[in-house]
Amino acid sequence: MPIKLTPKITTLFQLLTLFLLSFSVNAEFYLTSDEQNWLTQRDPIIVGVAIIPPYLSNKLDGDTVEGLSLDYLKLMEASLDTEFQYQIFDSYGAMIEAAKQRSIDVVFGATNTEQRRHYLNFTKVYSHLANKIFTQKGKYQQAEMSDFNGKRFAVPRGTALVSYISNNYPDIEVVQVENLGKAFNLLTAGEIDGVGSYASAGYLFSFMEGIDNISIVGSVGFDYHISFGSRNDQPLLGTLLDKALATVTVEQRSEIESRWVQPEDTQRIDKETYINSLKMLGFILTVAGLLIVVFWNRSLKREVLYRKEVQKEVSFLAYHDELTGAYNRQFLIETLSEYTRLAYSEDRSTCVILLGLDNFSLINEFHGQKIGDYVLNRMSERLESRLSGDAVLARTGGDEFTVLLRKANNHVVLSHLADVLIAEISSPIAYGDQSFSLTATAGISIQAEELDEPLRLLEQADLALHEAKRKNRGHYLFYAIDMSDKLKEREQLAKALTYALNTEQFYLDYQPQVSLGTGEVIGFEALARWQHPDKGNIRPDKFIALAEQEGLIVTLGDRVLRLACEQGRQWLDQGLVFKRIAVNVSVKQFIEADFVSKVLNTLEQAGFPPSKLELELTESVFLGDRKLAKETMEKLTCQGVCFAIDDFGTGFSSLLYLKELPVSKLKLDQGFIRGITKDYSSLQIVKASLQMGHALNMEVIAEGIETPEEQSLLTELHCEQAQGYLFSRPLKSQLITAEKIAQIQQSVILVTEA
Repeated sequence: MPIKLTPKITTLFQLLTLFLLSFSVNAEFYLTSDEQNWLTQRDPIIVGVAIIPPYLSNKLDGDTVEGLSLDYLKLMEASLDTEFQYQIFDSYGAMIEAAKQRSIDVVFGATNTEQRRHYLNFTKVYSHLANKIFTQKGKYQQAEMSDFNGKRFAVPRGTALVSYISNNYPDIEVVQVENLGKAFNLLTAGEIDGVGSYASAGYLFSFMEGIDNISIVGSVGFDYHISFGSRNDQPLLGTLLDKALATVTVEQRSEIESRWVQPEDTQRIDKETYINSLKMLGFILTVAGLLIVVFWNRSLKREVLYRKEVQKEVSFLAYHDELTGAYNRQFLIETLSEYTRLAYSEDRSTCVILLGLDNFSLINEFHGQKIGDYVLNRMSERLESRLSGDAVLARTGGDEFTVLLRKANNHVVLSHLADVLIAEISSPIAYGDQSFSLTATAGISIQAEELDEPLRLLEQADLALHEAKRKNRGHYLFYAIDMSDKLKEREQLAKALTYALNTEQFYLDYQPQVSLGTGEVIGFEALARWQHPDKGNIRPDKFIALAEQEGLIVTLGDRVLRLACEQGRQWLDQGLVFKRIAVNVSVKQFIEADFVSKVLNTLEQAGFPPSKLELELTESVFLGDRKLAKETMEKLTCQGVCFAIDDFGTGFSSLLYLKELPVSKLKLDQGFIRGITKDYSSLQIVKASLQMGHALNMEVIAEGIETPEEQSLLTELHCEQAQGYLFSRPLKSQLITAEKIAQIQQSVILVTEA
């Protein structure tokens, strides 16, 4: 397939940031035996390609396609010694839907979003596109996304931009169109108020289509960081794509970039200046030839000055963060490469301090992106004020700043600087009558030898930052070699978890729940377990946290729900009598748009009665949209499903949400129960929780009961239900029989009688 840019497209005036050449150069290419076997036995790998002009992909004659992404795919085919099968889609949304239905294996030009991680794995980023706001000429001089509240704003269907605007600007009416050509036609006709698109596409659908009444008035605030996405039910495919992409050299990337990505003059979309100039020129020609020369010279000077200003802006954006004005990741990488080429010594080495803002996302979520942007700007200014002139400050992530220095290899000096920067971030920031306080955590890496791969210093600082956030949030850690070992172990465990979720390695144990009044076994709590073939039994707290970090928690929750419902059906068929099976539900699982239908479909497929399912939620669910939470719960309670609040008393305890929401049970955290006979505070918390639950006509269950004294005291306090080692440890499903249930009930009655 040809990869030659047409003459028209080579004239694009593009204002895009340069590629981040963050991949290793001439990466060694090696496939394991499993990867080679998979690639050999695999049917042709189907790659979805959407027509996204002007340079990601363009359709030529017939089914022939060219573009930047296709250049990369051809190089990756050569590395893997295979041929991809290309399926061309007329719209981006159609391609993404096909990926979601798993009718194709790979999609190109995909931004890594939380929603797409449910069905795709992503390679490293290979290109970036800055999205701009387009309006009819004269409507706005400058605009922000919030200016379109209550108005119609068009974006291509199925793109990450749809989710971004819907989540961050719910008052904007998002109009999804098949392609950008339709979006700009609607804008020209006045049927919508704005379009979100990257600048080069705007040029194509204005000059090339004869549309001359649109202009760029601002930035959307969400840029596409483009990767290749592959089916996440085929993890080996994602690994192969990453390896193949890593073999693309810096020279090859530069060649692709020079072919397709060129600086773009976004203001060229607005032709009013030129039209007016032509009209004036015609008038002057009728007056005098001398005046033509005068005005022509003036126009030429203005054009030269204008081009200098545009070139200056292009150069600035190539190496600076558009929001804060600080250096960007591209500049940092190039400077880091220069620093590490300098002579290394104990007195002069390259050092990196990576600062991560803790819980910054909460500011955007609860106060809006405008305030979040203001906070980032102020942070950048304040950090800059604390650095010496030879230090480089760059914004390298949404909530991350990186400091690059050439200093002595001195831990004391770097520790002091890290303390100063963390303290500066911790100082409150005023915005109107509001004040915001943040904390920061830092990872520090120091060049200890000559480096062939400068980016390793950034990777080491990133490892130290993540370890600091895990162990010592709000402080800093220096990189240590064992952090790399831990990361490698974590990555291996994450891959193993993906595999385990679809095999018999993953199973459920069930802990009986009893009535303290009658001794009856009333139900079971389903508990996830993972038996790793080499590492043995992995602790639930470890693999659940890993699932959260890797975006697998929804998959894990769905698996637990399905296994529990299937087991419940088997017990009923065996004649076992119980009231409910309790299943834990994560926040991310609960807030999914299809959560209700997913639960009901699972119950129907398993043949398990909804009245015997109890879903346990933590109180953090209700920190978000309580109205939406109420609607979700009511749809399920109408079918017979009931809800319990898990770990009650440890989070956002409030009578308000208990009164508003259809909750039928409170579950007291075992941390309070274990101290109930010795600690007065724990006893009072348990008493208050029981009174609260009873006042609202709710059942209360205590977990973690281990002694007869704890059971006796809870019975005196009128706690109805309990679970814990005193009655039974979690049991494998095959051990739960009528005889075992009778044995547990007898032990409860004996303890009660004693």
